[in-house]
Amino acid sequence: MLSLSEPLGNEFEYDNKVYHIDLAFDTVLRFYEMLDDQRLDDPEKIATAFEMFFNQPVKDANFAVTAFEQITKYISMKPYGNDDEGEDQQGVARDPRRLYSFKQDAEAIFASFYEQYGINLVHEQGKLHWDEFKALFQGLGPNTYFQRIIDIRTKDTKDLEGEQLSKVIQAQQFYELDVNKSQAAKEEQFANFGEILKNWAQ
Repeated sequence: MLSLSEPLGNEFEYDNKVYHIDLAFDTVLRFYEMLDDQRLDDPEKIATAFEMFFNQPVKDANFAVTAFEQITKYISMKPYGNDDEGEDQQGVARDPRRLYSFKQDAEAIFASFYEQYGINLVHEQGKLHWDEFKALFQGLGPNTYFQRIIDIRTKDTKDLEGEQLSKVIQAQQFYELDVNKSQAAKEEQFANFGEILKNWAQ
């Protein structure tokens, strides 16, 4: 997690040897996307994920298991509320994946980073660390394109009527996500991936 007094995490130690980890934001986003790719079978996902982060093929199954247990925990950490139980992590207040999709909202996120920070995310691929990206992403202001979309998706319509209600519903339908996944589902996906790794290592 981002710290102002400690260096960003880019290394992983295993069996008394230190390995460099690619934790650029685009690598992590590709990892999330890869987990949902139904075209890849489990062994292919393991091999692909390992090469994404370590830029080398899997040679030690136990190494892979240990690495991904720690990596998935690290990239899922939040600055607040990590001990909340029984609550959504980033949705309608707690589960962001029910509110947005890094893939579907990519253009809005790109535009918002450029608008607020002057950062071109395409140019930052391979450079901007995941921790930095998360901090900037969480700090996007309410007037950015992305946050206006979130506002539409979370708009309460119970007190609206007539033309105003119709416009909000149309906007919500227009910006509706193709896939809504709860944080619980994402955590289950990580758990399943961990089981896959353990079974594969045996």
